[in-house]
Amino acid sequence: MEVATSQTQPCNEKQLPNSEGGYVWQVTDMNRLRRFLCFGSEGGTYYIKEQKLGFENADALLRLIEDGRGCDVVQEIKTFSQEGRAAKQEPALFALAVCSQCSDSKTKQAAYKAVPEVCRIPTHLFTFIQFKKDLKEGMKCGMWGRALRKAVAEWYNGKNDMAIALAVTKYKKRNGWCHKDLLRLSHLKPANEGLAIVTKYVMKGWKEVQEAYKDSKLSPETEKLIKYLEAVERVKHTKDELEVIHLIEEYSLVREHLLTNHLKSKEVWKALLQEMPLTAMLRNLGKMTANSVLEPGSPEVAAVCERLRNEKLLKKARIHPFHVLVALENYKGERGYRGKLRWQPDNDILEALDASFYKTFKTMEPTGKRFMLAIDVSDSMFQKVLGSVLNASTVAAAMCMVVARTEKDSHIVAFSHEMVPCSVTEDMTLPQVLHKMSEIPMGATDCSLPMLWAQKTGVAVDVFIVLTDNETFAGDTHPATALRTYRERMGIPSKLIVCGLTSNSFTIADPDDRGMLDICGFDTGAPDVIRNFTLDLI
Repeated sequence: MEVATSQTQPCNEKQLPNSEGGYVWQVTDMNRLRRFLCFGSEGGTYYIKEQKLGFENADALLRLIEDGRGCDVVQEIKTFSQEGRAAKQEPALFALAVCSQCSDSKTKQAAYKAVPEVCRIPTHLFTFIQFKKDLKEGMKCGMWGRALRKAVAEWYNGKNDMAIALAVTKYKKRNGWCHKDLLRLSHLKPANEGLAIVTKYVMKGWKEVQEAYKDSKLSPETEKLIKYLEAVERVKHTKDELEVIHLIEEYSLVREHLLTNHLKSKEVWKALLQEMPLTAMLRNLGKMTANSVLEPGSPEVAAVCERLRNEKLLKKARIHPFHVLVALENYKGERGYRGKLRWQPDNDILEALDASFYKTFKTMEPTGKRFMLAIDVSDSMFQKVLGSVLNASTVAAAMCMVVARTEKDSHIVAFSHEMVPCSVTEDMTLPQVLHKMSEIPMGATDCSLPMLWAQKTGVAVDVFIVLTDNETFAGDTHPATALRTYRERMGIPSKLIVCGLTSNSFTIADPDDRGMLDICGFDTGAPDVIRNFTLDLI
């Protein structure tokens, strides 16, 4: 039987101190990359400043490239991006920029080839290029070489006429870059007539396009493109509400095409809502409720709820559970995160957001095992996640509900320096769970408590899932030691899954113990990993 050691002392030579002085293990560089892709370093953590966290993650990324794993890194970036596993795109774009600036030729080739797949909209492309500019001096490399020019040209040439027209009119400028910059610097040669028209529109303006094509015999596709660009220009110069609504309905114009004054009209918002992208709809639920577009029992509320519950639409739009959780937290708050808007949340919309959250994860088949879901509610878990209204403790509570709703034999507990009463059950809605979590008092961190408590109370557990930032230091027993003691005393080969909720380098899971696993806590692929690990499939 292992001897208990205080968490402020190492239990073996492989441990190292975390940011609060407790001893833990170092996560692998690849796991560090996955945490970074999910959480980035925006806002830092409770104990580590954002800048230091950014440098540490960049170092881990460069080590992977130096070890000959650069192509694996690019594949991981593509996977997270294409499967919508990360809440924000910026960490993936930063990592891709590092890969494209490195000295390894295979990694660079793979990175540039991945640009169209990772940079799906102009905002992503502009951000990627700005990251490259930021890295240029530190990595001592050039920027606008042949490889980047080719990647940018292929990004534009790879889209159909209407897609590129929407892209240049909706996302005009981001992060100090605009389409005119990219078209000029990439030396783009349009692959077809449609792109040639859009290029002329960007570089020369609408009047030049009108003049060039006024007497031309146009194909149906080209004529459609010209009429779309004309509608984009017309809406900028009209104050007529009916004309604005007509242009929105006829040409599928979006909010970014309109003037600020247009958005004061309730009827204009109703027209926009008909084909509003899901991400925009989630961001504007409060505004549309405040301006009476979404009135209780209205067809508009019914349409919103139907879309929020549509699994195919959510998947197609790559809606991450984080986006739904932020929308839910903002909407139930009855006021805008910034600004003066006030509203009374609609219960149907709250219920639809609750359903939407679970639908954004992959369907998880129950394992029939006995789970204990332990949520860290220590001081450090109240750090905001990804610069949002959410803290890590809230994210942990929401994540544990995904497992609890699937695994019916689940026991939910909360802990800090002691076990905390937690009246959260799997049949509660997310708003109810989040409210209960906000009432739990904070404290120091002892991640061994779930295992010690289960042993003391005789609760049989096959799988412990601890949702934490791994900044444990307060207890007299290391979490890994507590698990092994629990196995021995209870006669159960219990497993431990640690869901890391920040992008630091720490874990309480012993990498040499096959019954312990460290995963990223807000990865949409996490339920699959949890199930496969529980059933010994990985």
